[in-house]
Amino acid sequence: METLPYTRANDLPPTQAERPSAASVDPSALVGAWVSTNRATRGIVKLILAHKDGRFTVQAFGALPDVANDWGEAEAFAFAGGVEVHDGVGFKAFYDFGFMKTALAAYLNKRILVVDSYNTFKDGSGRRNYFSRDHFYQEEAAP
Repeated sequence: METLPYTRANDLPPTQAERPSAASVDPSALVGAWVSTNRATRGIVKLILAHKDGRFTVQAFGALPDVANDWGEAEAFAFAGGVEVHDGVGFKAFYDFGFMKTALAAYLNKRILVVDSYNTFKDGSGRRNYFSRDHFYQEEAAP
């Protein structure tokens, strides 16, 4: 039996017999509209996570005065809580705005979505790359 490469014990399934047949993660728990818990945020105000036709996407909206700036849709990659778990508890996604690249890394914590944003300027403007963290609650679906 082949030994799987690993960097830590979390990378290994409990037993060789429990190896998954497919390495898919179900992002269903993440799907929906998520709204910032901070009404005065200067970061991301809303996220819409969707899973359709086997594709998982995020649509982010940035805070601007009097309007939410639609960043558009980006492919998202779901992550489970462990190698033997099927349910998604986090995701990562990437945006390239031309003048700046943004990497989003998010995870669920007690039904709050915690989103870390890593922002890298590439326009020579002298602005420093920065990190930010925002918290979101899931918007209730309309009846």
